[in-house]
Amino acid sequence: MSLETAVGRPPLVLLVDPIVASRHWMWRGMSRAFGVLEAGSVEAARDWMAQRPDIDALVVEDELPDGRGVELVEDLVAARHRVASRSIVLARPGAEWARMAKLGTTLVERGDLRAVLSKLAGWFLMRDAWLARALLREADRRN
Repeated sequence: MSLETAVGRPPLVLLVDPIVASRHWMWRGMSRAFGVLEAGSVEAARDWMAQRPDIDALVVEDELPDGRGVELVEDLVAARHRVASRSIVLARPGAEWARMAKLGTTLVERGDLRAVLSKLAGWFLMRDAWLARALLREADRRN
């Protein structure tokens, strides 16, 4: 599978998760259609965003060692960062989901690779329905 953006490269996704095994599992699912950078903390995510202004989307675990993913996204929204509108927060369902949803945050349950890929496909694969379906079939095989 291959997807090229208007600038001739796959969309670039920053994946932020403190657990290496979890991050690697998500990376394997996403890397079939997207370029994927990895970070394990808010600080590392901010460093990547400063170094790589070409990041197209953010997938961030809410519980990080040095902060919360939802707060990182809130900061990006306040700064009008280009990736803010294409950010996914991975969290456990709970009472805070309503607050996060009111902020316009895209929420996905932790570990739901299919939901993450579905959202990314909606953002980047609108014109390539075949590729989007193939990506989701691959995610179903991984679950």
